[in-house]
Amino acid sequence: MKTTRLLPWMLFLSGILTYSIGLWRACPLLSGKGYFFGVLMTGMFVTYVYQRAENLDQSDDRFASVCQMVALITIGLLLVGVWNAPLSPLEKGLYPVAFIICLLGQVLLLRLQNMGD
Repeated sequence: MKTTRLLPWMLFLSGILTYSIGLWRACPLLSGKGYFFGVLMTGMFVTYVYQRAENLDQSDDRFASVCQMVALITIGLLLVGVWNAPLSPLEKGLYPVAFIICLLGQVLLLRLQNMGD
């Protein structure tokens, strides 16, 4: 049971730390750091709102479509930002993966929390 609780936290924290620390060091300008932080916060917010609505059975098709659209726009902004940032090819693949791992950990944490209630 402890492994079940530890895995989502490990995914969430490793994803957010890899994304945040890596891009903080890679982006020379404060505006770039703010851009990537904003993308992370938008992705985490839309994931949280969608999961919360699903858990409370308040989600409908229109709400799900809006959440999907915002998630796709956020991922698109992340990919455009990573493509145009002065990063090595390894980093250009690492940071989107860290972003997805962070969101996956968040979803698993929210589902685990819902199961505990």
